[in-house]
Amino acid sequence: MAITHPVETKVEQTSNFPSPDYHQVLTEFDRNLVATYYQRGRTNLKLKNYTAALQDFSTILEIDPQNVKAHLIRGYTYGEIKDFNQEIANYSQAIALNPKLAKAYRSRGFAYGILQQYEQAIADLDQAIELDPSYVQAYFNLACIHHLLGQHHLAIVDFTQVIYFEPQNTQAYYRRGNIYHYLEDYQLAIDDFTQVIVNDPDHAQAYRSRGLAHFELKNYHNAIIDFSQAIFLEPQEWHSLYYEGHAYHQLGDYASAGASYSEAIKLKPKFASIYRDRGYVRGKLKDFEPAIADYTQALKLEPKDPDSYYHRGNAHHFLQQYSQAIADYSTCLELEPNYNQAYYNRGVTYSSLQKYRKAIDDYDVALTAQSQSPVIYNNRGIAYQQLQQYQRAIGDYTQAIFFDSNYGDAYYNRALVYQILENQQKSLKDLTTAHNLFWKQKKVSLAQRTSAMMQQLDRELAQRV
Repeated sequence: MAITHPVETKVEQTSNFPSPDYHQVLTEFDRNLVATYYQRGRTNLKLKNYTAALQDFSTILEIDPQNVKAHLIRGYTYGEIKDFNQEIANYSQAIALNPKLAKAYRSRGFAYGILQQYEQAIADLDQAIELDPSYVQAYFNLACIHHLLGQHHLAIVDFTQVIYFEPQNTQAYYRRGNIYHYLEDYQLAIDDFTQVIVNDPDHAQAYRSRGLAHFELKNYHNAIIDFSQAIFLEPQEWHSLYYEGHAYHQLGDYASAGASYSEAIKLKPKFASIYRDRGYVRGKLKDFEPAIADYTQALKLEPKDPDSYYHRGNAHHFLQQYSQAIADYSTCLELEPNYNQAYYNRGVTYSSLQKYRKAIDDYDVALTAQSQSPVIYNNRGIAYQQLQQYQRAIGDYTQAIFFDSNYGDAYYNRALVYQILENQQKSLKDLTTAHNLFWKQKKVSLAQRTSAMMQQLDRELAQRV
């Protein structure tokens, strides 16, 4: 009998659930993974763990090469470590994936700006604005680049756009104010700095900048008020003290100027200019020894500063330390051969030492730069007079009078020479003119002296008759 094999019934596995789409499951998994890497990368970025952040964002792009957001944030991260070429490359990838993304153009334009590739920067920022006409940050970055390129009026237009969209944007007002100051439109600068202060009453820089604009307009009292407020807000910032000193100086309040400079020196003890400026106001107060000490300290910090040598020379001169004065003037001229006032002052000092020929040599040089200076002609005339070169002396006094017909000293000095030459009529005429000018100019002692000389001449002339 044939063996019959049982018929095998195949088990049919059925389910009420649909068969899984493994591609879809994988995509969802990747999407979740991308989100995890992205969040971790952002956290690393905030913690300034830039290498770890870059690894996370790069992993995202391995999973999803078309992830625009990952390209943008990886570009930003490269910017944080100053790898601007990689930053630009990532923004370019984002633009390739989404050519209408204004943020990518703005970011790339900013990076080009840092690399001083301004043409590309401007093109990108313009494109960002074209895509988003209210993109404030793009206008702001464009304004900064225009300012760097010296295109100040374009920068003003850009900052004005920022202010239009964000009326409380303090930085836009502040930067536009600085540009107005640079363009010497000081009142508009003041208006912008005032708006900064309205928006942010603790903005010390705005007070200081407004003070500088007031200073340029010679509103020195207003300048001091602003500098004082800046000092109150930032007591450790030396610039405001320094500028406050300048304002007091301009008002002739030399003691207050010196006090401000002294406070600035406490904060900035290695800055030569403050010592030089304090030395100057001390000289105005006739505190010549402390002034010399200040100029000496300034020269320790800046050994080749002709101004400090010049002013120290003046202080030595006033103390009748003529040799030291000449040494300082001479060093000043070695450092700056065109320092004309140093030639003149050295000439005066040589005259004080009765070295009239050397004085004349210095006056000659001084006149090459100030050919219409009545004072230099008058002093050279005195030197010629002392050397008994009377006709040359008369010539110089006459030239001084030609350039300043109210110069009483020149009339007086010429009168003395005429008297030596026994030309009493001309001497009396000059003395009369000098006398009238001295009275008019309230030079009482000189007027009285000329009056006495005139009376003496009148007596002499009467005796001759």
